[in-house]
Amino acid sequence: MKKPLPRIWILATGGTISYRAVDVKQEGDFDQVRFSIDQLLPQMPEVEQAACLQAEQLFQIGSTSITDGHWLTLARRVQELLDRPDVDGVVITHGTDTMEETAFFLNLVIKSAKPVVLTGAMRPATGLCAEGPLNLLHSVLVASSPDSWGKGVLVVMDEQIFSARDVTKCSTYKVGAFGPTEYGCLGKLVRGQVYYAYAPVRPHTLASEFSLGGLEKLPKVEIVYGYSDCGATLLQAAADAGARGIVYAGTGSGILHPDVRQLYQHHHRDYPVLVRSSRIPRGGVGLNNFLDDDLHGTVAAWDFTPQKARILLKLALTQTEDVETIRKIFARY
Repeated sequence: MKKPLPRIWILATGGTISYRAVDVKQEGDFDQVRFSIDQLLPQMPEVEQAACLQAEQLFQIGSTSITDGHWLTLARRVQELLDRPDVDGVVITHGTDTMEETAFFLNLVIKSAKPVVLTGAMRPATGLCAEGPLNLLHSVLVASSPDSWGKGVLVVMDEQIFSARDVTKCSTYKVGAFGPTEYGCLGKLVRGQVYYAYAPVRPHTLASEFSLGGLEKLPKVEIVYGYSDCGATLLQAAADAGARGIVYAGTGSGILHPDVRQLYQHHHRDYPVLVRSSRIPRGGVGLNNFLDDDLHGTVAAWDFTPQKARILLKLALTQTEDVETIRKIFARY
């Protein structure tokens, strides 16, 4: 007796995977006409044969336009689907520019062991050698695999499987645009077979303390970039604009500009919670490493990129503004 196909729900949100290029050679400056998921899937018969699919166009936007409101809407729809016994996993098509951020947010708030997989494309749907169909097929295969259960939210691009926590976009134009921040990919796809080598051990999904319950909006958190002679002007502007938290993408090991250091040494209780991250993609920022965090009332980002640190700080601030508690959250996740 033939085994029934896994039941996978595709949520489409837009992005390059749905763009129509002006001509097949064009890989940038796409026009604003996009294919809906119902128009795309008939062009991808291999995808439709891989699982029992349902598809839904949730948004139709470029990922630079994603807001906190979109995150909450998407997360609630994903949770609704995963709670259904007739859904075995969810695949989300998404623009690549902020895919890692959406994936990490979902990784922290979704409550299910079922697979959630994000994918996209660097070339438009009508572009020459468009890789979107293969990425979507691979994502459906990963979402269909029993080995994907319990691994948190995943990103599948260019035949690689990444944890939402540890993936980043590392090229502005290459097809292989995604890579790991510090710890490598979890697995890969070879000739349509899903292979895992590792599993995430940091809290996610069911083990995360964060949830969508009662969450109507997220606290405002800004990122301020550190550079030579930057001063504290942008940080002050973020504080004046009502930010409850600030992630400082510092030089080196999260080193603060002297003006910022002076401000937080003497007045940190009057300013938003400050997380020290680094503009350098690897290495991380340890507690009291190159700066006395206790003296300055600051939080170490550890190995989180500034954009990932911002998401974790947003969720931490939904529970507390106590700096010591937020430090423990960053160390734990």
